Amino acid sequence: MAKVAMKKKKGATRFFKIMLPGYLNELPIPPKFARNLTVQNRRAATIRDPLGRSWHANVEGKGEDLWFCGEGWMNFVKGLHIGIGYFLVFKYKGNMNFYVKVFDVTACEVEYSHEICYSKSLHKQAEAKASEKLFKQFCKSLGPHFSITLKFCNLRSRPYLNVPLGFLALYKFENKSKVILIDPKGRSSPVRITIRKRRPIIQCCFGMGWHEFCLRNHLSAGDKCIFEIKSEEADAYIVHVHIIRE
Repeated sequence: MAKVAMKKKKGATRFFKIMLPGYLNELPIPPKFARNLTVQNRRAATIRDPLGRSWHANVEGKGEDLWFCGEGWMNFVKGLHIGIGYFLVFKYKGNMNFYVKVFDVTACEVEYSHEICYSKSLHKQAEAKASEKLFKQFCKSLGPHFSITLKFCNLRSRPYLNVPLGFLALYKFENKSKVILIDPKGRSSPVRITIRKRRPIIQCCFGMGWHEFCLRNHLSAGDKCIFEIKSEEADAYIVHVHIIRE
């Protein structure tokens, strides 16, 4: 009987990921694939898109638990207009360099062109200007409020959100133990207020309960939240949160 020659098994060089909710903030790398990343510096990756452009993403985690994240990853997703349900195939070229192919919800590969990307970029700039004008008009109709554009540090497993110093000075959040956040669906979430005294500055941030609020409302980096004080209790402010999606 003829013997079948067995080739030595090499580490995987490709993997695919389906874009699920939360993909804008981070994208997990399959654990089996992560085991093959033996380079010393695994904290940054270069992702080359179908147009040959390079995007520099952070890589966080340890061992087999790694994920793409950071501003560079978010710019990559937005730059290629990748949506939920899209299918990405990554090819590893060594030294934390990846090539990617993008398939949309029709299961067909997306054909990008520089002209289309430039046109979409100009359209988004025009939309952003109009959106900013509407945002300012909306804020004029509100009571006491402050707005925050969410960053990655506001959304991770141990997130925090600082109350702006000017707003803190006016409304003395440090005298309260918590805020009751009311989301756009009318659901309430108690969030503990944490005080950090760093003379001569007092910092106030949303602590325990804030992460659960973010998860419940599927918040992502780039989303804008407007926190409007509606009423006051002995130990808490009642705050309505208006969410403007990125």
